[in-house]
Amino acid sequence: MATFVQRPIMKPVSYRTIFLFLLMAIAWSSGCGPGDPSSRVGILPAAFGKANKLTVIADSSWWASGLADSVDYTFGAPFLILPRPEPLYDLQHFDFKELDYKPARKELRSYLIISHEGLRGSRLDDMMRKDLGDSLLPADKPYSVKMVQNRWATGQVVFYIYGRNADAVYQAIQERGPAMLAKLKIHDLPILESQAYATRENASLTNKVQSWTGAHFRIPGEFVPALEQDSTLWLRKDAGEMILGLLFKKIPYINQEQFSLEGFKSLHDDMTRIVTSQVSEPTRMVADDRELPLFFSAQTLDQQYAMEVRGIWSMQGDFMGGPFISYVIQSPDQQSLILATGFIYGPGKSKREWMQQLEIILRTARFSGI
Repeated sequence: MATFVQRPIMKPVSYRTIFLFLLMAIAWSSGCGPGDPSSRVGILPAAFGKANKLTVIADSSWWASGLADSVDYTFGAPFLILPRPEPLYDLQHFDFKELDYKPARKELRSYLIISHEGLRGSRLDDMMRKDLGDSLLPADKPYSVKMVQNRWATGQVVFYIYGRNADAVYQAIQERGPAMLAKLKIHDLPILESQAYATRENASLTNKVQSWTGAHFRIPGEFVPALEQDSTLWLRKDAGEMILGLLFKKIPYINQEQFSLEGFKSLHDDMTRIVTSQVSEPTRMVADDRELPLFFSAQTLDQQYAMEVRGIWSMQGDFMGGPFISYVIQSPDQQSLILATGFIYGPGKSKREWMQQLEIILRTARFSGI
């Protein structure tokens, strides 16, 4: 008896499939292998790296003979305000050859790419001209600054600075540096937020702070109640050898003097009595502006006027101290002020990222929709 084997029915190949196959064959024959990001149409790797890191790509000789100092003066300036100076951004420099030698160096999160017409003909200069075309340097300008996202990887920001000469580049860094720093801060914000809220939000403490102040602050899950006293709420987080504190208090609004330097110090030092009460020796936790100044700036939090203050706290009669950031926020009805302070104690430890996390927490203040 004959045996019949049923062959599988072959589906006709679509023109779309043939077209995609031809595109892949052309890319492969042109020298782009599957490991080369340029061969993957529309697909880029994810950028990697920490917040507060900035990679500078520039000519090595120029970097060593003056450019490094100019970049560091702006982007490596001290973070406000810490007992031991730490830079706004940790800088690393690559020459174009170093960047080309290790392709992974093109997948970092934040770049500053710098050149000028005196370096025309270099590989870096050629790349900038290819990337920016006619917008590289307008005819009537001494320099240009351009921001491009996702140049070599997703989640990446690249700033191009190009000048007619080296002095024009230094001028660009001085004049446009603050705006670039502001955009870099926004770019790093998601990473810092994920660090601040590595654990879930503590809904119980969020509700408690709201009941004390009338404002909604998102409190991370690692904070625990420390003490409630004299209308002040103290929350605490132990992070190894680092201690973070949050203080909240609501007081009547009396006059504009409460927003002055002396007015703030009086409000702050009265609120921090709750911390002093836990110290066995008679001492006071105060805003200390003897060695380093207090830095004030006007802010808006959820459409409400606020004063931001950064400075150093210390214990009078003791050697304890550390940085703090405070907000004095006017309530929507303008009848009250909310004092919200974050402070750190961690002798000898890096505090920049921790201070950024405290700032993020305090800036979650919300009055509307609660």
